[in-house]
Amino acid sequence: MSKLRSLLAGTVLAGAVVAGAAAAPAQAATATTASVAQASFSKHWFEGYSGYGRGESSGHRSYYKGFYYAANGRYYFDVDVWDRDRDRENTYVDFWYHDDRGWHQGRRLVTGGHGKFRFSYSARGGFDGYKFRIGEGRVGHYDWSNYGQRSWWRA
Repeated sequence: MSKLRSLLAGTVLAGAVVAGAAAAPAQAATATTASVAQASFSKHWFEGYSGYGRGESSGHRSYYKGFYYAANGRYYFDVDVWDRDRDRENTYVDFWYHDDRGWHQGRRLVTGGHGKFRFSYSARGGFDGYKFRIGEGRVGHYDWSNYGQRSWWRA
């Protein structure tokens, strides 16, 4: 009887090990999927185009797109900018932010082709909104678009 008990206990133990090994990757996959889904919900997308210049088509307009997310008491921005008209003039993207003291110019992103920009701001001080605009041209002679604005002001 002792051999039968040992054999049965060994079979149960082996089955438990196999079941645990099979469950571990499934649990890891579920955790990874949940964290990816959570991250995708926290990203907020934005984009904008420049106005038309003389003789330009919509395919030659400058363009920006990006996203922001909040983490660790900061707002993180990730922005791509394209100057697509090949006129030897740069594309400029102005970033303004709003806090308890009003509007402030934060950054001016500049590229003559394609640029990737990453920056962040502290959520302290009442940071509660931002706006972007895009322009083309030479210093002092920009062809600015309208502002693309996002806010989460407290009412």
